[in-house]
Amino acid sequence: MSEAMATISIPLEADAYDRLKRAAAEIGMPVEAFIASAAERVAADNEAQFGSPLSAEQIASIRRGLEDVAAGRTFSHDEVFGELKARYGR
Repeated sequence: MSEAMATISIPLEADAYDRLKRAAAEIGMPVEAFIASAAERVAADNEAQFGSPLSAEQIASIRRGLEDVAAGRTFSHDEVFGELKARYGR
């Protein structure tokens, strides 16, 4: 069973493309496969260093928070700490 493939277009400076093309040729790979392999390696390294990408639940929670900010449903620092002091007396 093969994996689904996606195609993207990436604008590159001509000298960057030439460097990538030479590097790919040195190891006998098409430049497209070389770039895809490098991108996959960077993503895997990033996940290993910083953990897995956010879950759908985490993304939804962030979006709800951003919607709250956009709608003005926020509290100032003074309001929050005033409430905490009133509640806990510190």
